[in-house]
Amino acid sequence: MVDAFNRDDLEAVIESCDESCAIIEPSEMPDSPELGFRGHDGIREWMANLRGNAGAQFEPRAFTTAGEVVLCELASRGRGRASGVPVEWTTFAVMSLHQRKIAEIRVFLSKEQALEAAGLAE
Repeated sequence: MVDAFNRDDLEAVIESCDESCAIIEPSEMPDSPELGFRGHDGIREWMANLRGNAGAQFEPRAFTTAGEVVLCELASRGRGRASGVPVEWTTFAVMSLHQRKIAEIRVFLSKEQALEAAGLAE
């Protein structure tokens, strides 16, 4: 899914996600709806926002799995919408799977929060 996102392959991203997939970003992320992005239409909106407006790219650094939950540490890059200034940040995506498709993605800016959400905190 991350590779498809980086190639701007919307259909491949949608194919990797369940029809009722939810993407919930942290409130600190600009332009994120309070209730997240929902379903395939929400994925289209999410990609248009991140890829179209911010030129975002993700580079996986590490994966941790626990059953049907995957925690992915991502080096993230993009540009400011108004300024065009390059920005870099690290995100931690907790992906819940259902029948080999992504059912939910919860994004965190803190590794500790992501570990707790994934049920991996010590």
